[in-house]
Amino acid sequence: MSILTINEELFIGSGGHQATYIHPHDPTKCIKIPHSQDDGDVRKEMRYRRMCAGKLARSRLVTEFFGTLETNLGLGYVFERVLDYDGKTSRDMKAFLPKTRPDSATLQRIWTILLNFKSDFLRENIAIVDTDIENFMVQEPAPGSYRVRIVDNIGTPVLIPLVYWFEFAAAWKAKRYWNRIVEWLAVNYAEIIPPELAAQLKG
Repeated sequence: MSILTINEELFIGSGGHQATYIHPHDPTKCIKIPHSQDDGDVRKEMRYRRMCAGKLARSRLVTEFFGTLETNLGLGYVFERVLDYDGKTSRDMKAFLPKTRPDSATLQRIWTILLNFKSDFLRENIAIVDTDIENFMVQEPAPGSYRVRIVDNIGTPVLIPLVYWFEFAAAWKAKRYWNRIVEWLAVNYAEIIPPELAAQLKG
């Protein structure tokens, strides 16, 4: 079996569970290398993707998974790379949201992005593990057009995952986690998410 060589020039970033690199032969894909080959977070996501493959194939939010391959850094998991129209890596939501109140046009654009994210999230009922907004990327696939993508921490660690088999359970959990996201944003980005918007965002 051939081993794909990855070097540090391809490095995108590193989180608590894995490091991410640009695929050396296809820049539209990325390769995630777990820090530990027995990482429970990776196993959880792979189980979710396997058991809910049909649902995820129709998802606007969750990035596509292309399988695994051997690399010089260990077993790699190949995913869609979230890119903007200009070929640059999209920003995660924490990097995208401004620290201070922007001009009115930018503020309206942010509100529209978040309201569209709510619509997609509560329609798809994707299972997520936590509400860290760095797991959400704001993609600009065409100038002035935006969508949010979920790139990490999907699935559930519970032994009997009812959310995989029953849509009512998935909807209940999605709504609960969505409201946690809104509450966190309302506290940490109070200048751009006033109470009236937070009320609209609540599920």
